[in-house]
Amino acid sequence: MSSLGYLEFDAADNPRYLKKVGNWVLTFLNSRDELINIQLAMTSVLPRQVGENLQPLRIIIEQTEIESRWLIQQIECYDSTQAKDEKFSCNDEIGIKVIQSIIQEFKKYDVDIDLL
Repeated sequence: MSSLGYLEFDAADNPRYLKKVGNWVLTFLNSRDELINIQLAMTSVLPRQVGENLQPLRIIIEQTEIESRWLIQQIECYDSTQAKDEKFSCNDEIGIKVIQSIIQEFKKYDVDIDLL
């Protein structure tokens, strides 16, 4: 699922060099040696609710031509009522809530991100 949302990281906070921020672990989805099409997964290690029945699990981001700007490819949440994972984008209310909660949590650890 594609979206038109981007995360803009502060130049000092390139996510390629972050391993863990708060309750989020950042991992490469492709080889660390690749210089193009770099994809990262931001995975929640602590279950928390963003809606009545939804827990954010993982956000997939891909680096763009601008080093500090990352395309949000998909936002995955676990739906406890249906016992399955759901995918959202930045255009969904739930997707926006997840991204806003990540931005707030990262700020607690002096990692500045903006949603574009």
